[in-house]
Amino acid sequence: MRAEYGDQGRSGPVKQWHLVQNDKLVGLCGRDLAEDSATMESTEWGRTGERCCRSCGVIWFQSVPFLADEHDRSTYLKSR
Repeated sequence: MRAEYGDQGRSGPVKQWHLVQNDKLVGLCGRDLAEDSATMESTEWGRTGERCCRSCGVIWFQSVPFLADEHDRSTYLKSR
């Protein structure tokens, strides 16, 4: 993940986080990001105190498979 900043740049707060491929400077949503912006592992998505780009999230979650057999179904399916 890579940070996007507001008008104050890096000296100000993070406006929102974007998902990026490898070390690219473009979010999955197409937003250009600064080379010196803060980075974070993608596993932190949704766990930051700042907003996360919804468009990046949609693209990311559509691109990774959900393999039900790799998850404990009791946590997402109600028993019948």
